[in-house]
Amino acid sequence: MLSRRKSFVGAALLLSLLQAGPVSAQPVSTEKFVAVVVIAKIPAGVPRAKVEEGIVASVPTYQKIPGLVRKSFTVSDDSYGGMYLWADRASAEAWFTPEFVAKVKARSGVEPQIIYFDSPVQIDNRAPRP
Repeated sequence: MLSRRKSFVGAALLLSLLQAGPVSAQPVSTEKFVAVVVIAKIPAGVPRAKVEEGIVASVPTYQKIPGLVRKSFTVSDDSYGGMYLWADRASAEAWFTPEFVAKVKARSGVEPQIIYFDSPVQIDNRAPRP
């Protein structure tokens, strides 16, 4: 059951990522990307406002990552993370290293879920139609 839930959560988050904003000037892109969903547990007693402050503080770091096309930060009642769109799998794997996992585990007490998807098509409902 938990595996089915993880797949559903990952698919739902991925769908949100793909609809999050422009990938190209066209409303449909067939550029091959890699989408990654990351889910980490919020440590007990940490208020949501503190999590969101950390997210805002981390923005400059994510703006500089080679190969990262887009990141949507995510927060729920008990978890935080993100939906990432990468230029390629190598760029994603260069970021989601064992050191990344260890850092998240040190913060939350649990290893994050990191789920990779191929993203062969993206749509942008906000882009102007030709």
